[in-house]
Amino acid sequence: MTSTPTQPKPSPLPASLEGHVVPPERMELIEPHIKALAATALAVSDEVPLQADAGDFVAILEAEEV
Repeated sequence: MTSTPTQPKPSPLPASLEGHVVPPERMELIEPHIKALAATALAVSDEVPLQADAGDFVAILEAEEV
């Protein structure tokens, strides 16, 4: 019988919390914001050059006002 490697289960919490315990009722409130910020960071990172500074990030975010 051969064993197959199992993939790690994705954590329901962002790694950036680094073990910080958030009560479930608060997590329900902040999780949509975490997801929105992550999506925005990904979109911005696709548009700015590697040598971008904070001003470049702000300019892109202001141009994409939602």
